[in-house]
Amino acid sequence: MIKKQLFFWMVFCVGVLQAQDTIPKTDTIKKKRVSNEYVELYDDDVKLRLGFSNSFNSFHIKDPADNLDFTLAPNQRIKTTLTFAYKFIEFDIGYTPKFIRFNKDDSEKIKSSFYNIGARFYFGQWIQNVQHSRTKGFYVDKDDIGATENVLFPSFQVSRYGGSTSYLFNPNFSFRAIYNQSEWQKQSVGSFVPSINYNYTEITDDTPGKDHIIDVAIGPAYYYNWVIDNRFLVAPGVYGGVGYNHTKTVYEDATLDEVVDGISLQTQFRLTLSYNSEKFYTGATASLNTFYYDTDPKIHLQDRQQFFEFYVGYRFKGPEKVGKFLDNPPKPPMKPKKK
Repeated sequence: MIKKQLFFWMVFCVGVLQAQDTIPKTDTIKKKRVSNEYVELYDDDVKLRLGFSNSFNSFHIKDPADNLDFTLAPNQRIKTTLTFAYKFIEFDIGYTPKFIRFNKDDSEKIKSSFYNIGARFYFGQWIQNVQHSRTKGFYVDKDDIGATENVLFPSFQVSRYGGSTSYLFNPNFSFRAIYNQSEWQKQSVGSFVPSINYNYTEITDDTPGKDHIIDVAIGPAYYYNWVIDNRFLVAPGVYGGVGYNHTKTVYEDATLDEVVDGISLQTQFRLTLSYNSEKFYTGATASLNTFYYDTDPKIHLQDRQQFFEFYVGYRFKGPEKVGKFLDNPPKPPMKPKKK
């Protein structure tokens, strides 16, 4: 399964590189980016970043009619994420290694597994983000439902495919400085960043039903990079969007499918604290991303994605030939015109 996903991402990245060549080669596109008074660039460096986070996805369910109010969540574990960044591409993969086991309560709560893979592409002031994640093993805390023991769902699995497309209004604002520090902000500045977010979520369990959820939201965001003493950065950000949710439950038996459509709301809060030097960089990020929607007129659901991450990174000189190829990809051969 993992091999197939890695192959898909390799093909996707090659497609993006080829798609670049279809853009008209204006002087603006051909001109190599250079550092200025606002942003320090590291385009010619390869950036490797290792992060440690407790990233997880949870569902808060509220049903006033039945007096239910509980959270379905995985058992938190430390997850590692390795990020590779070069030129306009960032690629990351995250998993839970067996040798990093801080949870000693798998029998009391649940044994959860995590996996994610993603990429970001920067085209001028446009940012394209794509992600895939999978989480298996959830539980409901006994205190939420007044039980004597936690309710375990070892087969409950959430698979998510999603992405976002964003535009930076302020070209002097460095979005890369707050995500993977493949750039550095030299002067304090903020930017309005409208985005469209889209997610497809598949939820399976050991029951006959399977949930298919589509979320699309569009809205404004604002980020601010506050530079302290040239080496430190405090970067808060907030996003609010409104969109559409489609939830379909498909049953393997004779039960009729259930479909719910409605308006959804999305909020995201993010805070990054970071330190930067010429080669070494480190920092911490906290983020909470929530979708609000109703699975039916009486049941309210919050789909939460939250994490806290600490990371360290290092930059080193990239291969010159590869850099030249990415800066000026070869043009495809021209097809001869038919007479």
